[in-house]
Amino acid sequence: MSRTDTAVAPAQVLIVDDVPSNVALLADALGDEHELFFATSGEEAIAMAAAKRIDLILLDIMMPEVDGYEVCRLLQLDPLLAQIPVIFVTAKTQITDEVEGFAAGAVDYITKPISPPVVRARVHTHLELKASRDRLRALANLDGLTGLPNRPAFDDMLARELRRVDPNAGRLSLLLLGLDRFRQYNERHGHLAADRLLRRLGEALARRPDDRLLDFVARYEGDRFALLCPDTDYEGAQALARDLLELVPGVAGPGPGDRSRPLTASVGGIALDSIEEAGPDPEQLLRRVEGMLTRAKQNGRNQLWVERLGAQA
Repeated sequence: MSRTDTAVAPAQVLIVDDVPSNVALLADALGDEHELFFATSGEEAIAMAAAKRIDLILLDIMMPEVDGYEVCRLLQLDPLLAQIPVIFVTAKTQITDEVEGFAAGAVDYITKPISPPVVRARVHTHLELKASRDRLRALANLDGLTGLPNRPAFDDMLARELRRVDPNAGRLSLLLLGLDRFRQYNERHGHLAADRLLRRLGEALARRPDDRLLDFVARYEGDRFALLCPDTDYEGAQALARDLLELVPGVAGPGPGDRSRPLTASVGGIALDSIEEAGPDPEQLLRRVEGMLTRAKQNGRNQLWVERLGAQA
């Protein structure tokens, strides 16, 4: 993410139990150290895990319709949700119950009646472990040249945002910026100069204005950079694309063979003004935005082509 906030946000913990008094006990045990979310059914728990950036789930087993075991198994089937640690909190005390819980994908097992210090300690331990895994994953998802998220990280975020956006009111835009005649620049000035240019451009793109802090900026590949922009409609995407076209010449400097003419970029994009419940296919969206960038370059470069897509993306 291209945010520069230094404050550490509180962990987001989801408490799932069909008995409200049990939910209240766990909430009291955790206090105000974390941001807490609540669900009273398995279906609601899965929906909330998909909609929020949940860091850990405290999950009851004995619930009607979809029990905790099934919830845990369903979470494991989704690559975006399987990374959330699940701690079962249950009145089932048999060894076989605990074994089944770990087999379903849980990381820990707490029996009722709960001990608040034990709950806090277990939650703290597994949040620390998740934070360590997240840091390692983040390092693996960074582009070595620019320090921005890389293409796999961008693909993951696109899939996540398409699932998260409200089908009825959500808006999402995707922009792809590509430098014009970058191959000639590379051939004329050399790889080191070209790498310095890409680093400068990556740094400039990472410095998002205050009203664009939610944008996800990544190095897509080569001289192309991608921006995923939540809550951004067609007009907003066009305005952002114009800003990007104005940004690049000042960062890049002169183009190949012409010290008086700055290097430019082209921008292709799509704006989703509405999204179906199932969501559009990420690969299809990427192909379309790549096509828009190609059209921008084929029609003279240093221009933007943004397409508005409705529900039938």
